Amino acid sequence: MSLAPPGRESNDVRLTGNTDLWVLRPMYEFLVGMDAETGKYVPQLATEWEEIESGPSVRFKLRKGVQFHGGHGEFTAKDVVFTWEQMKPDDTLNGWRTFFRDAIKTIEIVNDYEVFFHLTRADANLLNIISEGENGFEIRSKAHADAMGVPTMEGQPYAGTGPYQYKERAQGQYIRFERAPYQHWRVTPDFPEIEIKFQREASTRLASFLAGETHFTVLPEDLVAETEKKGFKTLNSTLPGLRTFMRYLCCIMKDPNTPDAGWEYPDSPLMDVRVRKALNKAINRDELNKAFFAGKGEIMILPHHHKTRQGWDPGWEQRFPAEYGYDVAAARQLLAEAGYGPGKPLNTNMFVLTLPSIGPATDVQEAVAGYWRAVGVQVELLQIDPVEINNQTRNRKFSNHVIHNSTNSALFTGLTGYFLTWGGRNNGYEDYDVDQFTLEAVSTFDEKKQDEAYRKVGESQFTKHPAVPLFWLPALSVVNPKIVESYTYPGNITGTWTHYYTIKAAK
Repeated sequence: MSLAPPGRESNDVRLTGNTDLWVLRPMYEFLVGMDAETGKYVPQLATEWEEIESGPSVRFKLRKGVQFHGGHGEFTAKDVVFTWEQMKPDDTLNGWRTFFRDAIKTIEIVNDYEVFFHLTRADANLLNIISEGENGFEIRSKAHADAMGVPTMEGQPYAGTGPYQYKERAQGQYIRFERAPYQHWRVTPDFPEIEIKFQREASTRLASFLAGETHFTVLPEDLVAETEKKGFKTLNSTLPGLRTFMRYLCCIMKDPNTPDAGWEYPDSPLMDVRVRKALNKAINRDELNKAFFAGKGEIMILPHHHKTRQGWDPGWEQRFPAEYGYDVAAARQLLAEAGYGPGKPLNTNMFVLTLPSIGPATDVQEAVAGYWRAVGVQVELLQIDPVEINNQTRNRKFSNHVIHNSTNSALFTGLTGYFLTWGGRNNGYEDYDVDQFTLEAVSTFDEKKQDEAYRKVGESQFTKHPAVPLFWLPALSVVNPKIVESYTYPGNITGTWTHYYTIKAAK
């Protein structure tokens, strides 16, 4: 498999951000699985679970007889507790760190095969967060950790229970997994080994693919068409969910617990909603869609809300053209009202980044910068090491910047990872109202109340322009049909490339 490299590489799950954990996916399993075709939760390392609202608690019964790789013993309740404790420290880079620390009060071990998650609040997102639909609660071996110490790049990750086990890696080049050397409890993958090559440039991935060095890759739409002419096969994800949008890195509260304390960067031009709206109205999304996605993209109304999800308001579709639609004159007028024009142009910065699941990402970024320049905005394109960008966003150091994102996460996950102060606080636009409405949504098991609260979240974001929504996209891959017959992947999970065990070899 040839894919764009992750922003951060580590053999330690704890020190790997949510968007980069797809790299270690083949070797791990979760308490709760996700069906690759339907997206529904299914038993995996937990055989069943029961919500106890009076607790609030959730009881899990664990699967017996599951073995860790490398002879590190049987999976039991102690490994669940160890996995949780790994994700709580302040230096953990996973975006769910605050949830693991603040929402889960304790995990009570009843016996080797039964645990209670005792929560600090009723939280309907527990199952999602610890499931195969997310990154962060990959079950690791406590026995291996006790014997090995902290994982390093020269060593290996903590053992998992997945159909594949870790083999080796070369930083910045590849990571390899091999099929578990015993009858796996759940599935035996077709391929005895999987290698993921890290190749940043689409042209390099194409050359490697055409030369037969790789059998699976992700390419821009124009290069996909080229491979199809040569007899290669295109695969789509089974579920909608891959989306691409741009975030404003600017509007950070000094103290989320005290809204009146003000903002970290009050003088940032992106603090003005008229500026954020102008940048949205300067973009011709239809043109971008045709140029880079062959018209296959669905115009995005909001970065995380969708008509197939909770909290959807059909009225947003009717209001979108006036609020976000392409209108150069309106964009210039909004900038003028905000105090910017020929004598005082708006200045901002955009990062130029490759994205593993969006082949034409850098082309899209440059095109958007071109639209903004056309309305008088001076845009500086910055090429900075993604690791450094991640470090700076986690410390909320950017005040007037735009970053292109792609994600496949659930509604709550996306909000937490990009916009909430009680999530990862990744330098994105923060809004006290959105915090409170989201808290309303997750603090109840009543789906009607959840829907109402999420709709309030959407309305706030629709009017305040915290991001630049672009497209919902199919997660597209190209395979050599002589090697790969099929690959069933949902496509709506952060990192996109999951469920490796479903890859079927050509007959």
